[in-house]
Amino acid sequence: MNRTYIIIAVIVVAFIGLIVYTKSASPQVESGGSSNYYGKLDSKVELTEFVDFQCEACYAFYPTVKEVKEKYKDRVKFRVRYFPISSGHQFARMGAANAEAAAKQGKFWEMHDKIFEGQKTWEQSQDPQEYFDQYAKEIGLNIEKLKKDIKDPMTSATINADLDEVKRLGGDGTPTFALNGKKIENPDNSVEAFTKVLDEAL
Repeated sequence: MNRTYIIIAVIVVAFIGLIVYTKSASPQVESGGSSNYYGKLDSKVELTEFVDFQCEACYAFYPTVKEVKEKYKDRVKFRVRYFPISSGHQFARMGAANAEAAAKQGKFWEMHDKIFEGQKTWEQSQDPQEYFDQYAKEIGLNIEKLKKDIKDPMTSATINADLDEVKRLGGDGTPTFALNGKKIENPDNSVEAFTKVLDEAL
């Protein structure tokens, strides 16, 4: 009889353990990708940019895209997602993690701008995190929360979800742009080129 009770107890404990494990593990692997939007959120036109914060081309596009965002913020929904190409840019994923952690405090765009504007400085450093921490202080982030969110498995899952999506779109270089979910082939780095694309879509 005692043996039967022991077996039942073991089964119950194992079942409870499985439930606890499932609840704790699920949030770490489920992510629909980043949600960094700007402009008219209910617009029928959405322009998405997949960025690598250490990419020279992304750095070159940065002022153009920023001007376009301001020009169309009342008519177009803009979105930035992550496309860190770690094989060529050793600090790209670190930059993405810091931007996503800043997003959790409602300061994605402020951190996004700081990271791009400081790219030529922090990419030469042995420890770019020092610069990212400084940017975080300048834009008023809670540093302890930032550090915790950088290490949060959900942050990594979000970046991975963006990587999966840009791969699905056929993105093979940075920056990759998509209009309403469809990749824009060979975009020109000019306000005029984006104006033409957006005006036609509108």
